[in-house]
Amino acid sequence: MSDSVRRSFNEISAEDLLTEQGVRVAELALWSATSDGLVEAHELNGIVATIRQVPGLGDFDEDDAKALLEHMEEFDDDGKVTARLHALAAGITEQGLRRAAFQLAVYCASSDGEFSEDEKDFLEWLASAFNLDPNAAEAMITEVIP
Repeated sequence: MSDSVRRSFNEISAEDLLTEQGVRVAELALWSATSDGLVEAHELNGIVATIRQVPGLGDFDEDDAKALLEHMEEFDDDGKVTARLHALAAGITEQGLRRAAFQLAVYCASSDGEFSEDEKDFLEWLASAFNLDPNAAEAMITEVIP
């Protein structure tokens, strides 16, 4: 899987991800992983390892993930969550980065070996927010878990 993550970001410069863009990508990946309401410790380790494969995020560690998860808890109702997700998605403007961020979200949502309905709904929403072709988005999902 890690080679696939690296390939997804091949055309994205590490400098682009060292800015707020990288934090947005990592946070969206965590939102994807938590969309089913549960991230177990072993899942978090896998998610961190996956995010670390992104150029510019090689130093991302469990403490960074926990800090982001704590920050995400501030969005304590559906309206705040929705507004946050829209802001994150809107902040990633380059189409190649959007596609790569979507693929990372897919990998992180699948960290427990399956997609819950909530995770599928999140990924469908994210694909739409990023204006990804629905068939291409579905292909990226089924590539991870057929």
